[in-house]
Amino acid sequence: MIREYSLKLSLCAAVAAVHFASAVQASPSGVLIIVENETPENLDPANATNSTVNQLTIGIYDTLVQFTAGETAVSPRLATGWSISDDGLQYTFTLRDDVTFHDGSSLTAEDVKFTLDRLQSSAGKVLNDMGPFAGAEVVDDLTIKLSLSAPFGPFLSALSRIYIVNKDLVEANMGEDNARQWLAVNAAGSGPYMVKSYKPTEAVSLVAYEDYWGGWEGNHAAEVVFRYVSEPSTQLALLRSGEVHVAPDLTVEDKLSMMDEEGFAVDIGAAATPLYFQFNTASDGPTGNNEFRRMLSMAFDRELHLEQVLQGFGTMPDGPLPSNWVGHQMGTETGFDLEEAKRLVDENGWAGTELLVRYLPAIEEERLAVEQFQSNLASIGITLNAEGMTWPAQAATVQDLATTSDINMIYNFPSFPDAHAILNTSFNGALTGYNGGYNWGQYSNPDVDALLNAAASSSDPQERVRLYQEAQEMIGADHVVITVSNPGFVLAMSDKVTGYVYNVAHHQTFNIMDMGLSE
Repeated sequence: MIREYSLKLSLCAAVAAVHFASAVQASPSGVLIIVENETPENLDPANATNSTVNQLTIGIYDTLVQFTAGETAVSPRLATGWSISDDGLQYTFTLRDDVTFHDGSSLTAEDVKFTLDRLQSSAGKVLNDMGPFAGAEVVDDLTIKLSLSAPFGPFLSALSRIYIVNKDLVEANMGEDNARQWLAVNAAGSGPYMVKSYKPTEAVSLVAYEDYWGGWEGNHAAEVVFRYVSEPSTQLALLRSGEVHVAPDLTVEDKLSMMDEEGFAVDIGAAATPLYFQFNTASDGPTGNNEFRRMLSMAFDRELHLEQVLQGFGTMPDGPLPSNWVGHQMGTETGFDLEEAKRLVDENGWAGTELLVRYLPAIEEERLAVEQFQSNLASIGITLNAEGMTWPAQAATVQDLATTSDINMIYNFPSFPDAHAILNTSFNGALTGYNGGYNWGQYSNPDVDALLNAAASSSDPQERVRLYQEAQEMIGADHVVITVSNPGFVLAMSDKVTGYVYNVAHHQTFNIMDMGLSE
């Protein structure tokens, strides 16, 4: 027996069909300008777990299924429907017959297979979320079968980051690196927008693709420009002058003031992006000692951070998983207790220890969290040296254990709303930084790995909750991270901007297909 999913049976699919109806064509107009503080790593959809990449690829490319902004369940995009075998090992998708790439060629199942084959060959980071994906098989021009080596509960959700590329175009530019260099600065998509210009240190311009299969009914921007400006004060000046329309990286104080300023609006998205201090658990230095990490865990005041740094724009963290997510386990991290931390320092002779933390200075919250941590540690005899870096530079340091700092700051931007997307990404030993993942604590505990892998392969929701809760208990006992905060995604924008909705499955991106400017 096969479980069938189709447009006829899915309410989400019906909504998506209406949303993307192309029976009535309209003309996009206006230039929507978004200012950002972090420059994009590149354009390669193989790296779409990185928000600077995903922010662009989500508008340039299409996926088989996707999370519509404001929703937490996948709905059809390139796929009109799908079936899943009873053993959970095969997913068969039926594709739309009206999709063209930006060069005018038609999208077929061969493009889907090529996309996945290339990701496997190039070890694309998006495959980290695909679990035991085994391979793709073309059934016919509009039917593709995807196979797994073991059941994987979040598989459909993970497909929301698999952006389908134009086989013929990419194949002609494969070179010796699976088109890594070419796709880093070129695009091969079928999405609503095409790349007009790519100057990643200055700006990236996208223009509407006239023949987009979804059509252009409604109010849509003809061009979307991402400008890269690191200083929040400059972003604020640009927003107030009307030179940009959306600014997500202002200071908290400026966002508060903009809430009451005529001509502007502030949106507060219910994000699920925990910020961590990740300790280098594999270090030969002090952070390799669990008791030392326990001391560090008691030296940071999360409540003070929420009140004074975030100004209440967030929720109080309680362990590495957001407390409102299915599978959360309460009380797994050590709470703030500076007096007890000082006692451990004195008892173990740790006074005078120097540590290094790396972070992104362009992100105000990270900078202020580092300063807060430095102050508390200094009061108990520990020196925390700080090195601010860009995202690509920091990511490069954790690819080798020898260059991994004692502590790294990193947000977990889950690829989909499931406990797997946070816990597996940050704590599975197969996804350490030196394995190309975002487990920058270089943490490896076989018992935790077994729990995470079992939870991912289970189709029983209650069993998955139990396994994830047990894993959180073990992670807490190993003092792998300090969960600094669960910040909301707060952005200021001109009141002329229409259609913006926060997308929890694509944090720090924009649903640019739905956005426009009023007169």
